[in-house]
Amino acid sequence: MVLMACQAERSKPLPYATLWQTPNPYQHLNQIIQEPDTVFNTGWRFVKGVTHERLVPDYLPQPDSLVELPHRVLFPNTALWYEQKLTIPEKGVLIIHADDGAQLWINGEPAERIQGDKFKVAATTQASVLVRVLNNAMFGGLRRVSFLTQAQYENTQQAYENNLAEIRKHERAVLQVGASTPLLIGPWLTRTDSVYTIRILADEQPVKLYWGIAANQLTNSEQKSGELLTYRVNAPKGNWYYKICSGNYCSAVYEVAAGQREFSFTVWGDSQSGWYNFQKLIHHMQLGADAFTIGAGDLVGNGSDAEQWRTFSGILSGYAANKPAYLVAGNHDYDGYYTTLYPHLYHQYASPAGKPYFAWTYANCAFIALDANTQFPIEFDEKQQAWFYQQLQSDQWKQATWRFIVLHQPPYSQGWPRYEGDAIVRNLLEPVMESAQIDFVIAGHTHDYERLTKTYGKQQTHFIITGGGGGSLEPDESSAQPLMDTLIKTHHYIRFRISNNNLNWFVYDLNNNLLDKQHVAK
Repeated sequence: MVLMACQAERSKPLPYATLWQTPNPYQHLNQIIQEPDTVFNTGWRFVKGVTHERLVPDYLPQPDSLVELPHRVLFPNTALWYEQKLTIPEKGVLIIHADDGAQLWINGEPAERIQGDKFKVAATTQASVLVRVLNNAMFGGLRRVSFLTQAQYENTQQAYENNLAEIRKHERAVLQVGASTPLLIGPWLTRTDSVYTIRILADEQPVKLYWGIAANQLTNSEQKSGELLTYRVNAPKGNWYYKICSGNYCSAVYEVAAGQREFSFTVWGDSQSGWYNFQKLIHHMQLGADAFTIGAGDLVGNGSDAEQWRTFSGILSGYAANKPAYLVAGNHDYDGYYTTLYPHLYHQYASPAGKPYFAWTYANCAFIALDANTQFPIEFDEKQQAWFYQQLQSDQWKQATWRFIVLHQPPYSQGWPRYEGDAIVRNLLEPVMESAQIDFVIAGHTHDYERLTKTYGKQQTHFIITGGGGGSLEPDESSAQPLMDTLIKTHHYIRFRISNNNLNWFVYDLNNNLLDKQHVAK
């Protein structure tokens, strides 16, 4: 619930999603500024990586199969290696265009990553340039390698900053409707069981958060300045309220509801920078009185691009200002972070707990969110596995009526041609399905809606894929195995409704038409 503050209508900012109610609103502002003078597309040699490579490899292979770029092969979750002898005439930047992420070695030494998959390089003659591509998708590989001199790169960066300034002007003109209010994007909530995190994007001006246990008793306050502002509020036992103020402007008063025995929540995945579709789905979700929402990974298309996170957060905030969003990291949220495998922007904009795996409870439900991207090229690291087994033994998990596992990569999938789901997920979950009484495994990754029900002894488990949150959909062709119970290739979101021992879920498309509904009971 949102309680509107008294203010002139003209001074009320429009929702951020207004910017994305027509496709490609920034097309004229966000063009490529400068094509590189040098593109290296021929003379590359390729070799498939071995199983269970490490982030820091034990040895550097010697690719021997001659290929031309773009080069893409069908080796899911596999490192792909490319090598060529290149002459780099002067100091500059090598830009690697690859499927899901890349690392670079020059003469056997790791190159310094600037941002994303851009690397510093020095002038050199006939240097051995070795690229490792991480393919977390299906077809993947090395698309292009290009070079910019240092001067060209600096000019490109300046042009980008100029572009960004134009985008900000456009944002303000659309959202502020000619008023003089500060440009504030958000707020949006995330939560652990004990702490709410409130995030806001601002224009460097001071922003004050007020909160309390009644709409007219916002007795606590905290002021911060900057661009991305983060506030934390210890979770009260009952309903609580907050607003944000900057200058002479104050937002509405937001009411954050306490837990209820009968409730609903939404799930979606792979918004993946399909902002036009994502904002439509968020608009439809806003029509329901949900307790929270879950994003099942690939929240953005490039995890190292702050502009994509800004847009994602702005659109989500229309729905998540008064309810927490539990946001799981996907492989694309790691793009640009294949030096450390620490997705900084995901943690800044989305992580509810300071790590990419977390658990929470609501009423008679228990949730565990996992992340298979913390280990190269894809795996659950030992620390996460130990934490997972501890969660399965917790009182919160054992006492719940309904138990959910949420992650990005699915254990079973049919909609992606020649992809049957990820064995590492099956290997982790299947041995404990019955003993841990797992009711649902919810994932994204495959861009469609799929469901499958399997029985493990006395336990019935429902596998759901909800990868239609905005990104491009899968092709018409599907895998022969596994045979899912339902497969629908369209953009969608899911709403769960829970009433004690009864659970229903409903699947809606871009026009909010019902695609599927299911009922289970205990």
